[in-house]
Amino acid sequence: MASVFRLNSYRETGPLSYQEYRSAKERLSGFEWMGAARIAQSSITVAGRSTLATVAAVTPDLAEFLQLPLDDGAIISHQASIAEFGPADQLRGQELRIDGASFRISGVAPEWLSGLYRDHPVDLWIPFQPTSPDDTRRNIWVVGRLAGAPLKLDTGDLRVFPYAGVTPELAESLLRIGALLELAGALLFVIACSNVGLFLLGRAFTRFKETALRVALGASRRQLARELIADSIVLSVAGGALGLLLAIWTSRILPALLFEEDAQHLIFAPNRSTIVAASLVCVAITILCGLLPLAGFPHNRPVLVLRRGNATPSPAIRRLRFGLVVAEMAGCCFLVISTAILLQGLNGALVTSAGRRLSHTLLANLKTPPAAGLRYIQQLEAAANSIAGVSAVGWTNRLPGSQPASQWLRIDPARQPLREISLDIDWFTPRSLELFSQGPKRGRMFGRDEQSCRAAIVNEAAANDLFGEDTPGRTVQAVASPPVEIIGVVSTRNTQRPTIYFDYTNRPGFPPRLVPAARFHAPITSDLARAELESNIVSLDYFDAMGIQLVAGHSFADHRDSTPCRLGILNQQAADIHFNGNAVGAALIDDRGRRTTIIGVVHTEPIGAFQRRVEPALFLPMSQDLPPRMTMIAHAYDVNDAVIAGLGRKLEAVPGQASVVVKPFDTYLTQTSLAPLHIATVVLAATAVIALLLSMLGLFGALNDAGRQRRRELAVRIALGAQRWRVIGQVLEEGGRLAGAGAITGMLGALVLSRWMAGITPPAGPPVFWAWLAAPVVLALAVAISSVIPARRAMVVSPIMIMRDDS
Repeated sequence: MASVFRLNSYRETGPLSYQEYRSAKERLSGFEWMGAARIAQSSITVAGRSTLATVAAVTPDLAEFLQLPLDDGAIISHQASIAEFGPADQLRGQELRIDGASFRISGVAPEWLSGLYRDHPVDLWIPFQPTSPDDTRRNIWVVGRLAGAPLKLDTGDLRVFPYAGVTPELAESLLRIGALLELAGALLFVIACSNVGLFLLGRAFTRFKETALRVALGASRRQLARELIADSIVLSVAGGALGLLLAIWTSRILPALLFEEDAQHLIFAPNRSTIVAASLVCVAITILCGLLPLAGFPHNRPVLVLRRGNATPSPAIRRLRFGLVVAEMAGCCFLVISTAILLQGLNGALVTSAGRRLSHTLLANLKTPPAAGLRYIQQLEAAANSIAGVSAVGWTNRLPGSQPASQWLRIDPARQPLREISLDIDWFTPRSLELFSQGPKRGRMFGRDEQSCRAAIVNEAAANDLFGEDTPGRTVQAVASPPVEIIGVVSTRNTQRPTIYFDYTNRPGFPPRLVPAARFHAPITSDLARAELESNIVSLDYFDAMGIQLVAGHSFADHRDSTPCRLGILNQQAADIHFNGNAVGAALIDDRGRRTTIIGVVHTEPIGAFQRRVEPALFLPMSQDLPPRMTMIAHAYDVNDAVIAGLGRKLEAVPGQASVVVKPFDTYLTQTSLAPLHIATVVLAATAVIALLLSMLGLFGALNDAGRQRRRELAVRIALGAQRWRVIGQVLEEGGRLAGAGAITGMLGALVLSRWMAGITPPAGPPVFWAWLAAPVVLALAVAISSVIPARRAMVVSPIMIMRDDS
């Protein structure tokens, strides 16, 4: 399986347009089949309730690959059925309207299928319908099965990647995280092997005199090697058993360090071949380390061996010990510094002023009942405000860090040249349905749960004279009258004259007579540009809660209860890109023909370093669109477990709430945008702690053995009049060379890989000073202690006693 992407203006991979998808099918050879999924934010209505959802229209080949039987209707994702729409048994057979088109719910998608890509979840799956070749919206995600032939790519804008269930940007980050964790495991393995080698070297030299006597009495090198191999096998088997127990314990304790949601997705799937290979390597290295003492016995002649019995280790053995100690310290320093870099990136994710402002913020994910309105929202706010130190400050449908929910909209500029057009004026009454064909051709009829300023519908003849297929959502204006929004196009049975119909269903008496050839003004432009905007539904006080400033126009609060029009606010990025900075007074029209008038522009900034840039966005008030789930933003003077639990209990006590999830904002981010980084930091930190403990243990053992082997030398020097502090200074100097060599090597390795690690961590600035000194300082202390202890022991005992014991 392979995915086909198109490079956008930021040189990032993204979806294709329908025309680009058709062109890719013709130009890209090597595919057995190539399918597509059109994924977009759409307005849906189910069980009499309207909301926004992410809908994927899937071609038959791709639907079969995803195990989606779409021939029978629409399929709801498992997550959406639980969180938004209710149990699957109650959903089957219900009518579902998506942007005006009707479907029947035929089932629920498998639990494992959250979306075509895991970082782009989907709420609804429907059959794919071709669009016009002129459709330039880039919302087609292409996946196909390779036939085995090499791919022929004849355009520089398309990229083909193996289908991995995630987009290439996330895949690259995950690959780097995986490579870092593999490197951490390899370094920890090297540290463990160095410990084994140092331990066996020290053990061999404690038996140096015994071995020398055995060689003098005729023991061969083969016999010594056989004994050393036997010891190594015993050690490897015992160590392997303890390692297996440690692995089992780690697999149980590690998820406890993570958030519950992360732990549920953390699967320990050991590969048997990998375990067998690693075990064989461990046994081989242990045996090899056990044979290292043979390097200290180059001859079998008894006199030379016995003479060696009172000598210090050979230069080769000392260099070997030096190399093992340096390797331990370098690996440990690298792991600790890498952990500090990841930890700094995780903690520095909220580095902007907006992020710091949200540091004492709680988020409560709430489900609004189908018949709920703003009164229910007010009840929830009252429950939150009843807790001391907590105040509900805003509501939002999508929080920063959540997956983007983009929607393609037509742009209707604020000021356009007008033309004059003649339309008959008629009135829509219940009896008018007899004159119309079944349902609207495009758009919607009067009486729907829609919101518009002054609405009208037109027949097909009027639509052809006005704006063609793009008529729903456009406006016309009579002389000295406010603009009229055309919400739908109908097919009439009797008249073919261009006619506009106004609603007269709820008025008393008979409607006025038809007004022939009335004069209207309409924009000259028929074809409108399209914009892809992230949409979010928020409360009136959301911008104050998030610290977002209004830079043009008015806020939602300024238009409270003043107009029935659909209103929206753009961020500065959307206004600059799509409206040339003049967005106030313009409008956006969705695929259902709903018109949203832009009343203001706000300045949004990245919440944290994890958010690379701010995407063009549209904000809608929840007073006109209340989705099934909203998130309460609450400020707390002190964020602790008691406050979190208390807020959850208060909100659950409100009738209609079953269970409420309350999280601090930082916790929410570590479970969404920063989840891979958080998991990697926890795993790498555990590895670094184990490495640090092993390194300290290995250093203490190695340097203690080295000092014990030099007891005779130190005793002779003291007996000849050397000052004790000079002896200790020399020992510390030698240990300092070890510490310096290991620390410099580890720091250089971390410095080389720090730029590569920048692809994993958010750009939170250079690592702090302590991150580069923590491991070297700790290991330097371990070296100092390990070096001084044997020297102190040598000085508190009489030199004559030491020389007598070693003789």
